[in-house]
Amino acid sequence: MKLYPLYINNVKFDVAVADTPETQKKGLSGLPKLGKRKGMLFIFDAPIRVQMVMTDMNFDLDFLFLDQNWKVLQLDSLDKEDRNGLLAIYPSLMILEIPKGTIQELNIKKGDILMPDSSLSTQSEGVQMFKHGGTFEKVGDKIYEVKIDDVIPEEGKLQILNDKGEVVANVDKGATIFSREHTKEIIGKFKKGDTEGLVESILKILDKHDNQTQEYVEN
Repeated sequence: MKLYPLYINNVKFDVAVADTPETQKKGLSGLPKLGKRKGMLFIFDAPIRVQMVMTDMNFDLDFLFLDQNWKVLQLDSLDKEDRNGLLAIYPSLMILEIPKGTIQELNIKKGDILMPDSSLSTQSEGVQMFKHGGTFEKVGDKIYEVKIDDVIPEEGKLQILNDKGEVVANVDKGATIFSREHTKEIIGKFKKGDTEGLVESILKILDKHDNQTQEYVEN
């Protein structure tokens, strides 16, 4: 399993990531031992009050419950023989399991901020920002995942909805909206390094926007 650097009070840890139901169910159970500067980071789809248990554990653990900003919300410990488990006091996006005694050794406190490696930070953000999943669409020579964010409607702005009636964007008055086809065209020319064609496309699209007739939708 791939390990990611994560710094706790300037001390480097190498942590594995559990971000699927399968890896989260297994966790560290069955592992013979855990290195002093090793751990496992559980990343959830959204902040939840999860119950952590010590099923088939061979060593004791410290737990750090974290929010989306890597701030410590709660600290606790469990012995390997524990059968009651540990319930998060606050909804947590991530939970870090590290060897028991680390909290005391490094003087970790509630409110401390962990410093993740950039690849680990990106991975956690990708999980916590989106709930609805998405579809894959080919743009140029790469595959991009198009996801729908959970957008809260804002008063005084135009809401764009998907085919399920979910708000996917709030648009300010006078904003210019590019269609998907126009976006593909611009990205394609940018990736090819076709500067002249890129400028021509942008000017053509903006000219079309400026000269189109306004259309209104009635409820």
